[in-house]
Order: sequence, then C-alpha cells, then structure tokens
Amino acid sequence: MQTMISEKAKIAELIALADRLVGDRLHQSLTDVDKILLEQALGGTKLKDIQVVGYAPSTVERVFAPRLWKLLSEACQQKVSFKNSRLVLEEYNRQTQSPLRSASPPEPAAETKSRTAAEGPSKEGRSPLPSSILENLPAPTSTAFIGREAEIERLLELLSPDHAAHLISIAGIGGVGKTSLAVECARRCLAASRNPQAHSRVPQFDALIFVSAKLCYLESFGLLERFDPMRSLQDILQQIAEVLGETELVGASLKEQIQIIHRALRGGSSPISRSRRTLLIIDNLETMENQQVVLSFLHDLPPSVKSLVTTREQSVFVPVRLVAMPTHEALSLIQHEACEKGVHLNATERRALLQGTGGLPVAIHYAIGQLANGYDLATVLQGISNASGDVARFCFETTVNGLREQAAHRLLMTLALFPAVVLRETLFQVADEAAHSESLQVALAQLCQLSLVNQTGNRYGMLPLTQEYALAELKAHPDFARAVRRRWVVWALKFSMPYANQEVNTWHLSFDGLQEEWQNLRAIADFCMTEGWYDELLQLWQNVKSYTYSMGRRKGRQDYWGDRLRWTAWLIAQSTQRSEWRTAAAVMLDRAWTLTATRKPRALEEAEQLFEQIQTLRDYQDQSFQTEWAKKMSVLRTQQRQFDEAHQLLDEAEALLNPADWTAGKYTRQQIQLHYYRGMTYFAAGQIAASKQSFETARAQAQQVGWERAVRMTENWLADIAVQEGKLDEAEQLLVEGLRMAEQQDDPTRSAYVKRSFAGLVRARGNDSEARRWALDALNLFEQLGMPYEAEEMRAFSDDCSEAALKPL
Repeated sequence: MQTMISEKAKIAELIALADRLVGDRLHQSLTDVDKILLEQALGGTKLKDIQVVGYAPSTVERVFAPRLWKLLSEACQQKVSFKNSRLVLEEYNRQTQSPLRSASPPEPAAETKSRTAAEGPSKEGRSPLPSSILENLPAPTSTAFIGREAEIERLLELLSPDHAAHLISIAGIGGVGKTSLAVECARRCLAASRNPQAHSRVPQFDALIFVSAKLCYLESFGLLERFDPMRSLQDILQQIAEVLGETELVGASLKEQIQIIHRALRGGSSPISRSRRTLLIIDNLETMENQQVVLSFLHDLPPSVKSLVTTREQSVFVPVRLVAMPTHEALSLIQHEACEKGVHLNATERRALLQGTGGLPVAIHYAIGQLANGYDLATVLQGISNASGDVARFCFETTVNGLREQAAHRLLMTLALFPAVVLRETLFQVADEAAHSESLQVALAQLCQLSLVNQTGNRYGMLPLTQEYALAELKAHPDFARAVRRRWVVWALKFSMPYANQEVNTWHLSFDGLQEEWQNLRAIADFCMTEGWYDELLQLWQNVKSYTYSMGRRKGRQDYWGDRLRWTAWLIAQSTQRSEWRTAAAVMLDRAWTLTATRKPRALEEAEQLFEQIQTLRDYQDQSFQTEWAKKMSVLRTQQRQFDEAHQLLDEAEALLNPADWTAGKYTRQQIQLHYYRGMTYFAAGQIAASKQSFETARAQAQQVGWERAVRMTENWLADIAVQEGKLDEAEQLLVEGLRMAEQQDDPTRSAYVKRSFAGLVRARGNDSEARRWALDALNLFEQLGMPYEAEEMRAFSDDCSEAALKPL
C-alpha cells in the first residue's frame, strides 16, 4: 500500500515538474487532457490503452499524444516521447533537487537526440522554478532560431553594460526579420538573467519589456490584424508600468507619467535603491505616432536602460542593419520550416523557394505554410510575386509606380489617412475637392481591382500593410499631404458639428453615425494635437465632448475618458499660453468634472487644483458657468467628505441659478441636479431623512418634465434609503423597475449601480450567497467600465458575504 502511495506521489511530482517547465520556458501550461495522458504514460499504461473521458482512443493517440510530446520536447530541449518521458523527467527532477547540480541541463537519454535549436533558449539550462525577472516577451513562434549569428553577436555586444550604446536600432525592410532577431536576443538575455553561470558572456537584465506598434502579422493563411497595436508614447509608458507593476498612469499628465516611469526604472525613489537593469524593445518604430517624441523619451531614459528599436528607416543611433538572409542561412531556414511543418522538398524545390522568396524570412515562413496547407509549389511562388496577394508588400512598389500622377494614386494616399473604413462620399471629398466624381469613381474601381482597396458596402478601407506603404507614399509627396490633411480636418469639423452641445445626462441622445466614424475622428483629433492645430482641435473637442462623456459611461471609461483627459490637458496648456482665459476655464471645468467622476485619489487631487484655478478665472465667465462650477465642485467636496463646504457650494449654485440664463427645460434640469447632489451629500453624511426629502423633490420635478433617466437615478438612491429604513419590498419595487429601464436603454453604468443596490437589499433579507451573486455581477460591470473605486467596493462586499455565508448558525 505504501509503495502505491509513493508511486502516485512520484508521478504527481513529475507532472508538476513538466507543467513548471512548460510554463517557465514556453509561457504555456499543460491542459487537463495533457495531465491525464501524461499520468497514465508515466504509470506504464500502453499508449493504445490510455483513456481520456470524452475522447476516442484513436484521437488520444493521433492528436493529443503527439502534441504533448512536442510540447515537452521544446520545454526539455531534447526529444521526449512516450517511451522516454519518465526517464527524461526523472533526470530533470534529480538534477534540480541536487544541491550540487550542474548549471547545464541534463544530458539527453540514450535513445534521444539533442534538439538542434539556435543558441539561447535552447541551451539556457536553468531550473524550471519561477524567476523574479520581470518580462512580457512574446511566446516563441518556432522551436529554433535559424541564422543571423553575426548579428546576434553584435547585438549582444551592444547590449552589454560595458558598451556605451544605450539606443540601438535594427533596421531593414519589412519582413527581413527585425522583430524575430530582437526577440531572440532578448530571450538569450532572459536565459542569462535566470541562470548567469550558464551564460556568463550574455548580458543580464532585471526587466525585459516588449512594446510593439506592428499593425498586423503575415501568417500562412493570410494577414492577421493585431487587436491593439501600441502606437503612442502613452502606450509605451503604460506597457512599461504594467510589466514593472507600477501604479496605473491614467489621470496623470504626460510629464508625471514619464517621471513615474523614470523612478520605476531607477528601482525606486530611495537613494540607496539599485538601478533596475532594463531592456526595452520598441518594435516597428515607423508606425509610432510622433516618433520624435518617442525618441526623445528613449534618449532621456536612465543609464541602466538599453533601448532596442526595430525600424524600416535608417537611424542616426547605433544600427544593426538587416538585409535578406545569405544563401546558406536561407536554405537552412527553408529546410527547418519544411521539417517542422511536415513538408518534403528536394534540392531543386528548395532552390526554387530561395529564388522566389529572395531570402526574406517572412516570405519563407509564408511559402512553407502555404505548402503545408496543400498548395502546390507553382501556385505558392506565383502568389508570392502577385501584387494583389497576401505578400503584396513585397511587390507594392511596382504596383504603385504604375499609378503615379493619377487620381488613383491620390485616392490611395488619402484613404491611408483613415484608420477605419470610410464612406465613398467622404473619401472623394477629402481626396480632391476639385476633381470630378466620375474620375474618382474610375480611380476607386482601379484600386479595388488591384486589391489595394477593400469595399464593404458603401465603405472603403485597406489592409494595414497597404496602409503603411500608402502613408509612406503620402510622406513622399509633402505638398499633396498638406492639402489633403487640411481637407481631412475640415471634413471632421463639418461632420461633427451637429453633435455639439447635446445633453449628456439623458437616455435620448442622437449620436447616429458618429460611432461609425469615431476611430477616424479620434485620429484627426490626435493629429491636430500632435501638429499644434489648436483652433481645429478646440472646435472638434466642443463638437464631440458630449459623445465622449456619454460613451465613457456606456462603453467604458478608459478609452473614451482617456481621450478626454489627453485632449483637455493639451487644450488647457495651449489656451493658457494664448491667454484665452474663457476657453481655459471651460476646458478646465470639463477636465475637473471627468477626473471627479473617476473617483481615483490622484485624479481627485488634480480635480481640486483645477476647480481652484477656475475660481480665479470666474470673472471671464457668465453666471451660468459659475453655477456649473459650484454645482460640480460640490460633488468633489462630497467625495472628499467635506460636507459643510459641499452644502455651501450648492447654496451658492442655487443663488446663482437665474431663469434668464437658461431655457425653461434646462433651468428645471439645473434645479433637479441641485436637489440630486444635495441628496447625495446628505446620504454620504448619514443624514438619511434629509437625503430622502431631497431625492423625492428631485424625482417629482424630473417626473414633471419627463426626464426618465433622472427619475431612475433618484429612485436608485431612494431604494438604498428604503433598505436602511427596513422597507425592503418598497426598495425591491424601485430596483426592479430601475434595472429594467437601464437594460432597455443599454446603460451598463446604471445597471451596475442598480445591481450594487440589489446586493445590499438581498443581504438585508439575510441571503448572503444571493447578495454575493448580485455583488459579483456589479463588480464585473464596474471592471468592464473602468470604474476601479466602485469595483473595489463590490469586491470587499463580496468577500464579506462569503465570510458571512461560512459562519455557522
């Protein structure tokens, strides 16, 4: 019996070791099926007799088993099979447990052979135990890195702390392997950092951070768009913060964000802190917005940081230039890829592929993938050379040369400005306002025929790779670029004008059409900010600010409110510099209100500073603006629990509220909001009776004018008050109707608040498990909406319910 227990424990230990190896080296994990299969294999069950519930034995043998052995072979850096899996894992286990273990990986078992991978991850020889090195390197896309040894040696030399270079570039045309080379070097540095004894000549780092602005990948099945490319300095800062585990940067100014990152890279604020050796990789610099700002940031990083940049453009900093692979390396890569994908190629076919791909790694990967998918060699070679195929970027220049000085060329460059598909009428308007529609129709048809432009209904767009090339064309035609960008901005201003000055606190908003164009408008706003087009950004901001506030509430605060905060910060600086105090105060108020709504401590600090600055500029504004200022600042004071000052501000707002300054409807809404915020203040101060009176007054007025959303918001508070008064049925009635209306109007913020109140109601009835379910529903919505303060409240509430549910009666 004891022997059986020991054997089971031994197998469990080996499975755990295998899982750690796979996780540590491949950033993957064993599935439940993998563990069941491995358990039976280690226990001596024959392969054909292995059972996995829900799967036929043939599926286990032909699908799951080969996948598992391949995964373990990559993790163990030697061939692992059904027959030797226990022997290999036991050898690893013995060496990792021995206090005198070698720094090198165990020798392969007699019946296995060593993996023929490139130096680095294939020889890192480290323990599979978790490492303290911080990193977000992408997972390997191949079991081995082929070639480029001279370039790797040069890069590792440059990355050494003994070398003075701190800003290094890998330059070359698209598809030449810049990203793969950068990641391979980083992986070797990661291996050395985890096991210095085994890699004494390779640079070591405390953190390795990868930031990619690449728009898409080329896979064997076609072009695969990246979900969320990082294309701005803010994206770089956020990625660094995430890897280093630093505080969230949202709400901080750009200058403050940079200071936070610099402090983190230095290892902290303490004078005795050790500098954090960091490798920062910026992939695809050419697709970054405002490259000069990015480069300036990289130049100013602490000395402990090495920056490695991949770019298609020649740079002034220390370069490693890539060209097509030498013949022998390209043939080796072709052979390796063919073996991995099970494609048999003779010497003649390998030479044909070498000639057809030109020695470009991305074309080789694509071609072998196509062959593995069943295409014949002639078809694959034809596709590689076809300008309308998946590898069109390699033949792009020839195609575009045939369009130069034509309307089609101008149309192609114009369309590249739009990150999202655009209406044909918009495209024609921006491309050339003087051109005849007929000539533009012909040009558009020509672009579609060449597969340079894609049509979806009446909207047109292009693949990301095509867009990159077309933007480069636009840059090469500066006169046309200036004119077309001006028309681009003018279109945005005219299109967004009807959406200005909409009421944001209603369910009945009219933003039809704006959502479809939002990505394009956002790009134009960013362009205006980057290029210093102050008047244009100010007008665009005034047109879309109601939309961004509403969408932040409905879809998520991080994106839409992040835009608001970014744009308002720039507009405040510019309007202040121009002494446009009326504009500065208006934008400050909008930014302060947005920051207050986030409820984050640092945001509230900035909001308070802005409200105080606005107070010094109130003479530049009318009485209605001063009413808005007092009303909104009262909300900040309530959140800060400064209740007396909050009431004083509400008193001031009531005194300033003049019917002559507002239309009849808006005047009533102002009154409703003042009662509503006063009710909030009383509730937060624990004055429940006074709070109830204010909310009932607000609800009655809202019902009179048909302001449905305000009715439901006040009833949410009245439901919370009813729970405190023990009127649980009344509270339930209010909340049921509130949730129905919120979901009917697709208002997730209201749904989240109602569900939060439901959690309190159900718990008051003594059902902690059901209360926890409501709390978790609210928590999920708050997290999706980017509302961390509310989410943390629900998380604490949920935990408290769990503890209460476990207590004995």
